Amino acid sequence: MMRYSCRILLFFSLLSILLASSCQRDTVHLDPAQTDFIYVEDDGFKLHGDPFFPMMLNYIVSFQKTQDGSFIIAPSVEYDSIGYVEAWGEKAVKEQLEGHFQLIKEMGFNTIRICFDRTGHDEDGYYYLAGDRKFRIGNLRDERAILQGMKEFLATAEAHGLHVMLLIKCPLHSPDIEKFTIQMLKTFSKCPTLFAYDFMNEPLYFDPVEKRKKKEALELVRHWKEMMTKHAPNQLLTIGFSEPLEVFEWDPSMLPVDFVQIHTYHPLRVASEIYWYSKYVGKPWMVGETALPADNDSISYEEQMEFMRETYQLVRDAGGCGYGWWEYQEFPGGNFEAQYTGLLNHQGKTTTADGKYTLTGTVKPAGWCLRHLADQYHPKPLERPVNYYNMLGYKNIRVTGTIIDQRTKQPIEGAVIRGWNEWWNIGMNTFSDENGRFTLYSNDECIHFEISAPGKSKAKFNKKLTYSCSTGEKFDVNNLPDRTLEYHQISHHPFLDHSDTTTLPVLRFRAEEFNQYQWSGEMGTVLLHDE
Repeated sequence: MMRYSCRILLFFSLLSILLASSCQRDTVHLDPAQTDFIYVEDDGFKLHGDPFFPMMLNYIVSFQKTQDGSFIIAPSVEYDSIGYVEAWGEKAVKEQLEGHFQLIKEMGFNTIRICFDRTGHDEDGYYYLAGDRKFRIGNLRDERAILQGMKEFLATAEAHGLHVMLLIKCPLHSPDIEKFTIQMLKTFSKCPTLFAYDFMNEPLYFDPVEKRKKKEALELVRHWKEMMTKHAPNQLLTIGFSEPLEVFEWDPSMLPVDFVQIHTYHPLRVASEIYWYSKYVGKPWMVGETALPADNDSISYEEQMEFMRETYQLVRDAGGCGYGWWEYQEFPGGNFEAQYTGLLNHQGKTTTADGKYTLTGTVKPAGWCLRHLADQYHPKPLERPVNYYNMLGYKNIRVTGTIIDQRTKQPIEGAVIRGWNEWWNIGMNTFSDENGRFTLYSNDECIHFEISAPGKSKAKFNKKLTYSCSTGEKFDVNNLPDRTLEYHQISHHPFLDHSDTTTLPVLRFRAEEFNQYQWSGEMGTVLLHDE
């Protein structure tokens, strides 16, 4: 009897050990360096333990259906050919994608950002439109078809050595989209080709809630992070932020994203916006979108190429962990910027180096210079841009003030100050310095103000200031020159510094152009508290 009892005790002891070791195995986290996934470490990306710098090209997709109900992810109908679909069906689309991806790899890119957020919406909910067929989010059969189409697309990218950042439809739009997002995370959780999900594109412009509180945005992103941790723990979460005004609501310093991705375009603004993000966000960051449109007429292909060189240098000097260009090919329609940022035009033909694929369009010089940027890079000390406090070179009015922490009474550096004119149709930005002082330049009188800083509250108020002039002239807002000038109308060319005739400047400006004003006003002190 005693021998039997000992056997029982031994059995349960062994069982306890096995269960304990099993539980331990379940909670062990794999060393990311031993996987094929890209991960974040030391403010940058790594792959297999080595630094990985995404050279990323933005790529727009469209959708097709097949007779058997399959969902095909295809190149945009504006790529290769203008206004009509060049490749129909799975085989033809796959060949077209392979040609594009082969060329993208040859240009020097190792990553593509796929714009998969472009859905339709009607009374029955959200859908992806493929021809005349609506593949509905919320319909399980349609969702399976969509995800199968994405599998095929990712396999093609992987075959050409390209990693993928996937811009998805933001889950905050509907419960069905959130459920579909979870299903997507589960489906591709073991796919290292898909290294990051971009959950929202430019909240400043596309958040459906007009005025969202910082804490509301924080709770949303915490929820998304929990979704990622539970369903796709090996992939990364990001958001595509636009200008530093994002700090008013979607404060990037507060949000639990794995890395920050910024979008910046206008040459007069690029250096200052990169400088601000690099100094005050406190997270790994990369440029997800930038470009200079070039039609080889008003803006030359050479200038576009120099813009790429200078912005790449700037990103590296500022500590950025990746560089992304908008976009693959010119996209007809819309404004000048939208049409000509692509790295291929629509003239002539381009054949891949292996001779296997011939594509419509010619690669612009910027498309070929990318391959050499890493080898040509020589670090420089990061300097504050000469137009940091007056990015657009306004010359009529200067407003000064001080931003102070309400609790500590210390100055707040890196606060973002936004002023609007009376009709809210023209706005201008500046930042506070190490003493909390700011200087806001404008061409029109600012009446409405909004101010915040990373991790701090937001102050929003209307205030009509008193202005003085060194000549004693009486202020008359109706006689201000260029009152209606806003940034889309302002070219960077008049501000360029051509003192060095051996180079073509794109981001090098004359400092004296950005400290001019006729009228001066003092706002006083603005208090912000911890958010």
